[in-house]
Amino acid sequence: MDRIFFTRCAKVGSESLIQFMEYLQHVNDFDVDHTGLKQPAKRQLLPRGQARKARYIYDQPSGTAYIEHTSWIDFNHFNMPKPIYINLVRDPVERVISWYYYVRNSYRNAIFYRKNPTAEIQPAAWFKKNYNDCVRSGDPECQYIPMTVKDVVGNFKRQTLFFCGHHEDCL
Repeated sequence: MDRIFFTRCAKVGSESLIQFMEYLQHVNDFDVDHTGLKQPAKRQLLPRGQARKARYIYDQPSGTAYIEHTSWIDFNHFNMPKPIYINLVRDPVERVISWYYYVRNSYRNAIFYRKNPTAEIQPAAWFKKNYNDCVRSGDPECQYIPMTVKDVVGNFKRQTLFFCGHHEDCL
């Protein structure tokens, strides 16, 4: 299948690659499908959701690049040819640190609170908290506990999901 599926691992430079792809689409005559960028990210999809997403990508015109923060999907399992998968990786520790500060970004939070005016606002200390202090204090937000399925704070610590898939073993 001549469609690109960029499963977009979080905090690895994916926004830069998206900008590059948007530039190249005009030079190389292909389309970038932004539908996945508007979807709320889900760590795991049930088989029906995976099949729906695989069918959507399969039904796109030849030469389309589909982009979404999502785990790998086995298209063969749904009797469809595989797309061209692309992704980026980053040093896992640097990636988690980047995520930590990203969620504290004032611009990102201003947008969130504008969309969710009744949401509880984090205290100023949360925004100013240093990552090293967070780890050393044992704060659950900054702990990575191997073999856990559910994180205390929802995030994308596990890069492997973007390459392994939606099965429980991938957690």
